[in-house]
Amino acid sequence: MTSSYAAIGAAAAPTFSRDGRTLYHLRGAGTPQLWSMGLDGGGDRALAEMGEKTFFLRRAPNDERIIFGTDAGGDERQQLWLYDGGVPLALTEAPAVIHDFGAWSPDGTQFAYAANDRDEAHFDVLVRPVSGPPRRIYQGTHQLAVAAWHPEGDRLLLLADEAEGDQALLVLSLADGTARIIPHHRPAAFKSLRWTKAGELFGLSDAGGEFVALHRIDPDTGALTLLAEAPGRDLEAWSLALGDTVLATVENDRGYAIVRIGPIGAERRVVSGLPHGVAGELAWAPDGSSLALSASGPTTPPGIYLVDPATAQARAVWVPEAPAALASFHLVAWTSFDGKIIPGWFATPPGAAPETGWPVVVWVHGGPAGQTRANFRADMQMLLAQGYAVLMPNVRGSTGYGRAYTASDDVGARLDSVHDLAASHAWLVAQPSIDPARIGIMGQSYGGYMVLAAMGEYPALWRSVVDYYGIADFTTLLADTGPWRKAHRSREYGDPDRDAALFARISPIKQAAAMTAPLLVLHGTRDPRVPYGESEQIVAAMRGFQRDVTFETFDYAGHGFIRPEDRDRAYRLVAAFFARTL
Repeated sequence: MTSSYAAIGAAAAPTFSRDGRTLYHLRGAGTPQLWSMGLDGGGDRALAEMGEKTFFLRRAPNDERIIFGTDAGGDERQQLWLYDGGVPLALTEAPAVIHDFGAWSPDGTQFAYAANDRDEAHFDVLVRPVSGPPRRIYQGTHQLAVAAWHPEGDRLLLLADEAEGDQALLVLSLADGTARIIPHHRPAAFKSLRWTKAGELFGLSDAGGEFVALHRIDPDTGALTLLAEAPGRDLEAWSLALGDTVLATVENDRGYAIVRIGPIGAERRVVSGLPHGVAGELAWAPDGSSLALSASGPTTPPGIYLVDPATAQARAVWVPEAPAALASFHLVAWTSFDGKIIPGWFATPPGAAPETGWPVVVWVHGGPAGQTRANFRADMQMLLAQGYAVLMPNVRGSTGYGRAYTASDDVGARLDSVHDLAASHAWLVAQPSIDPARIGIMGQSYGGYMVLAAMGEYPALWRSVVDYYGIADFTTLLADTGPWRKAHRSREYGDPDRDAALFARISPIKQAAAMTAPLLVLHGTRDPRVPYGESEQIVAAMRGFQRDVTFETFDYAGHGFIRPEDRDRAYRLVAAFFARTL
């Protein structure tokens, strides 16, 4: 049974060919590859089989050349490749270096990217001809990305990522390599930044308020002009067509996506025909006749859809096959210790509950600045099919509910989000369909930290626990994580020296003596974000107290289990563990 769920595919990143008759896209189960197909879904074929996950694709502005990126075993050190109709050509061949693609030049002769080849902790900006050596244009500090290339070809827009929700914009002159900061007067998030054909800078930002909206940004003064918003919600994606007059946007409604389309500056219609879930990766046909996007829902795997702008009606082009009996999630909420309302998603298996109630698994997202959405989760569907209810909370610190909610777990408030998990347990106990004695918890990455912390803070609540590559000790995490991440993560978690007492209080390794529930730990040896040693620590500590601990290593995996065989193995391990302990 687990194999069928691990093998469910996905399609993403639709991009039109120059003549608008073909859709390039990424497709696969875990390790997506570069594909093409017609607008009716026919004539599909794999263009490049790399044996590794393909992260993105960018078509050249004036022909069918495509640059795409892969890493090795999930180590996130992306290499860039060129597809020009034949065997892919390696553009970079430095496996220890991260190459972060930025943009094609307007004439398609060059491309710009950021790389940490000079110093692993810092990214520089490089520009290179498609067939030629790169030029280092700018030496950066910490996390820096190329956001856009100006249509006049003489400058780049750079995004300096200082911390979650705190980015700076710079305009880089290609003539002399000088960069100037675009002023903004408070910490703000920026994303999806592009210059229009007329040379105006548009982008998403929460610099104007609590939620993310689409603005015109004055590159000299930083002044914002509001172009589109969804009051009380974040805008997540946007795209313009037909001389920059027709606008498509995606807004986040409590975890559901709402896609709107129509003339910019006017009332726009809601797109129908999409799964009731999430959507993104908007791409217009060159003539503006249709809009491609990716979408999924709790019972619909990620697929590609086309929208007719005249009718605002979407149709599926390609959607992966999935088991017939899938469960839908619905929104729920509960009150935490301080009165804060915590939202989440809840589902129960088909049919009547057992006499004692369903066992339940609480699944905690990573980030911490992330959000569990109404998307397709093969692993959660597997648990539901095996008779477990599932609750997926969006504890404080999650995105999608405004800046204040996202920041409400920072530094000294870290454990408040763990208390939110205790409140989720209380909500579950009050549900008549749930067995209050059989409540387990699992999470990945920062969510792995959350479940370990929940074990230590509330050991009596959890019957069994699954930790995917979670944080055991914030001091060792910040010492051993990828050097390019240290400053960024310190802004979120705290400084190892200044906040040593806090780290001692909130790090699960310090609470190992209190942890009594059976624990399953899974971790990849190539993880660049949460080092493998974090799991080694917690496992050794638990075994020192003679606890029930199972530790499983994935030798060719990074921060996640993406290869189909690794996904299948992880699903099998989780299913067997919960069958034994829950």
